[in-house]
Amino acid sequence: MNRRLILFITVLVSLALIVLTGIQAYWVRSAVEVRETGFHRSVADAMSDVMRGLEKAEISKQIKKNHEYNNLLKAIDSLDYLIYRETGEMPRNDGSSGFNYQRQQQWDEVFEDNQWKMVKKSDSAVMDFPGSHEEFNGKNKLSERARQLNRKKAYLLNQVLDEIFNSPFTPNIENRYTYGQLDTLISQALIAKGIEADYEFGVMSKSRNIMVIENDPLLREQLLNEGLFFPMLTRDGNVPQDFLLIIFPQQTRYLLIQMSGMLIISGALMLLIIIAFAIVIIAMIRQKKLSEMKNDFINNMTHEFKTPISTVSLACEVLNDPDVPKTADLLHSYIDIISQENKRLGVLAEKILQTAILEKGQLSLRNEPLDMHEVIADVIRNISIQVEIRDGSISFNPNASDPLVVADRMHITNVINNLLDNANKYTAKRPLIVVETDNVNNGIQVSIADNGTGISKANQKKIFDKLYRVPTGDVHNVKGFGLGLSYVKFIVDKHHGEVSVESEPGKGSVFRVWLPFNTAQD
Repeated sequence: MNRRLILFITVLVSLALIVLTGIQAYWVRSAVEVRETGFHRSVADAMSDVMRGLEKAEISKQIKKNHEYNNLLKAIDSLDYLIYRETGEMPRNDGSSGFNYQRQQQWDEVFEDNQWKMVKKSDSAVMDFPGSHEEFNGKNKLSERARQLNRKKAYLLNQVLDEIFNSPFTPNIENRYTYGQLDTLISQALIAKGIEADYEFGVMSKSRNIMVIENDPLLREQLLNEGLFFPMLTRDGNVPQDFLLIIFPQQTRYLLIQMSGMLIISGALMLLIIIAFAIVIIAMIRQKKLSEMKNDFINNMTHEFKTPISTVSLACEVLNDPDVPKTADLLHSYIDIISQENKRLGVLAEKILQTAILEKGQLSLRNEPLDMHEVIADVIRNISIQVEIRDGSISFNPNASDPLVVADRMHITNVINNLLDNANKYTAKRPLIVVETDNVNNGIQVSIADNGTGISKANQKKIFDKLYRVPTGDVHNVKGFGLGLSYVKFIVDKHHGEVSVESEPGKGSVFRVWLPFNTAQD
């Protein structure tokens, strides 16, 4: 898969994600608007229930008053009958009996609609009934019992007249209800509709243009600008003069919480799509890099195998040529060449087998007590000749007081050998290699420092990847498959250890391998 195709697929899927995200955002916004409309409808229904409750309370009060009024009239009729039995004459209420009353009114001066007005506050009447003191119809002296009945009748008639003259004026809404009473009614109505959001409310008098009931004056402007208006009880049965205003300061947050399940599922789906898209793109890019590295691996392997094969083939041709004299020295020389090249082919084959181990990710360790100083000394002894040929040197500082670990001898030997071989190969002139051991964190740490070409920060993160080789342009002076360091990390990880590198270009590198004393077998 070439770069252009990957770029095209990335752009195409990105556009699809952008469109899908836009559609998702529009859908969420529409869902919020629908939920907000339903919320306002539920609030309106709740406020209608509140108004109906207030109306029922007013009707109940009126019924109670009428009931009391009727009871007074019945009591007066009963007294008339008792007076008749006591005096022998039925009292008359047509005015000829001398019945009279005095009306008492109270007025206050108030400031409304930018002017002073006289407002009637109360209207009552006091009745004076003849005979309640001395005589009835001016003829007979009344008995004490008749006078008592007349006085009681006068008292009851005073109550009736007081109800008639003192109750035609409905008090203002703030005098009929308190903030707490309205708050209780509103809270119960909202809960009945399934609304548990925080709210603030107030009552506005349209005729007086003032807020007559409120909890916080600081919210007055917000109530007037953003509040929902609901007409309250009318004072004259026609146009409402008082309005209930209610706002929900956390309305958006409340609606989003109500929709949290849907929003979480929607967001999770979008996140999964984005993650899946990212994984696909990353996999495509890695596949492309892996394909390139495998091609480089095949090319390097072909060149690596071609050289010893050609050398062995040439030696065999010489030995089979009848014109070449077969002396003992010549035979020994060519046989030695064939033996060395055969060993070289064996090493190359071993490295390719390491690739199979890394691909499967399965390795059975044969752990045993291992002296790391002994292993390092053996590896140095075998590789020192190659270093000395290049006029270099290897020094070993066994600083660890306890060099014993439980590990696989063969694979740990290969790890040390690979690191020392890289230190030698990637040093242009006179390799100077220093190997040290120390006891660190209940284990042993092996440090291998060189004066080679060094590794940049960007490449340090990739050198332990399979088939990765530090780029050196079009010329590869150092032959290899890019398997050594990936094999080192794989083996160290299997031993539950750690491998790290510190390096700067042109100043050499320091590789550190830490192995615990006790390694659990996988």
